[in-house]
Amino acid sequence: MVRRVVSIKDVAKQAGVSTATVSNVFNGTKPVSADLAKRVREAAEELRYEVNRAASHLRSGRTRVVTILVPDLSDPFFISIITEVESLARLSGYEIIVGNSADDADIEESRLNALMAWQPAGMIVVPCTDTIPARLVANKNEIPFVLVDRVGDATIADSIVIDNEDGGAIAAKHLSEIGHRDVLMVASDMGLLPIRQRISGAQKEIKQFGGVARLVEVGPEPTQASKTLECWMARNRLPTAIFALTTMTTLATLTCLAKRRMQIPENVSLVGFDDYPWMRARRTALTAVGQPSVEISRAAWDRLTVRMDGEQGEPRATVLTCTLEIRDSTLPIEVPDSLENATDGGGRGKVRRRRNGIQPAVGKDGTGVEKRGRKRPGQGGSRKTKRTPAFRVSE
Repeated sequence: MVRRVVSIKDVAKQAGVSTATVSNVFNGTKPVSADLAKRVREAAEELRYEVNRAASHLRSGRTRVVTILVPDLSDPFFISIITEVESLARLSGYEIIVGNSADDADIEESRLNALMAWQPAGMIVVPCTDTIPARLVANKNEIPFVLVDRVGDATIADSIVIDNEDGGAIAAKHLSEIGHRDVLMVASDMGLLPIRQRISGAQKEIKQFGGVARLVEVGPEPTQASKTLECWMARNRLPTAIFALTTMTTLATLTCLAKRRMQIPENVSLVGFDDYPWMRARRTALTAVGQPSVEISRAAWDRLTVRMDGEQGEPRATVLTCTLEIRDSTLPIEVPDSLENATDGGGRGKVRRRRNGIQPAVGKDGTGVEKRGRKRPGQGGSRKTKRTPAFRVSE
């Protein structure tokens, strides 16, 4: 037997309210008290009521749909943005539709065309390059949108980014302060402004301490990136520390080091970018620069909401700060009288570091042999410093 379609009148009767109240609860057209909204939603759930979005659109002339376009659905950072925005949208009575540009400008154009065909109330877009898609710019007066993360021009629309230069600086400063003077930065794509900014911030800090900042570009895909990094390591002097500039390059670096049987931090210290639970769940928890993904998502949703409600005015650029979580993957080293002596002949044999009573002897091939000694009082555990996320807004 075919189940009868439950109507808005049925929900109103069940909840003991008017049909207008039910409409307001699900469409967000007017505020409804928490008690009434709860009664309506409970009645709707009991009756298995489903909102007819198409009919709602025809009546109001406006959809309750927001679309999101990201460059890579395999990247945990973009997934965290989508997840948080979806939660916020649901609370406001919106549905979301997600598109993936696969870090390809042609695919990005195709996905934009498909998403805009839904006539969404608004869009949140992470471009796949520094260039804002022409289709977005051409339709900015018809469909409000907010740019996130990769923003080459903050004068086109509201944008939410992090202070990438500071993110690179706090990681490099930490490594420099604990003695590292030979740091390798592992970049995904130097064609992206956020990556270049992180590199710039790190280079300035390392230079201030008299260190050497080296750089390798490995691409965004972890498997291939790991192979590229492995080739680089086979042909170059090994660093005392590595700073991976994205989540994906952090994964690639871990894979590479595992293949080379290099221990963290005994053979090399490591700082990752983005801070996720798996980084803390490792036997050697990773020191990492954390992006405030929840704050990014909320700021993006807040700006999109006011634009969808009709606010005009010049684009607003919101900049958030990162945090540095210091854990076991970075280890202080004794800096020799000269960096050249420490790395003579392509190895780091003269560099000695201690961790929990273990003094590794590092050979030119980067492998380590543990020499066990007595554990010094107070050693072990993780260290943690944190910068409170804050807004810096320029209008």
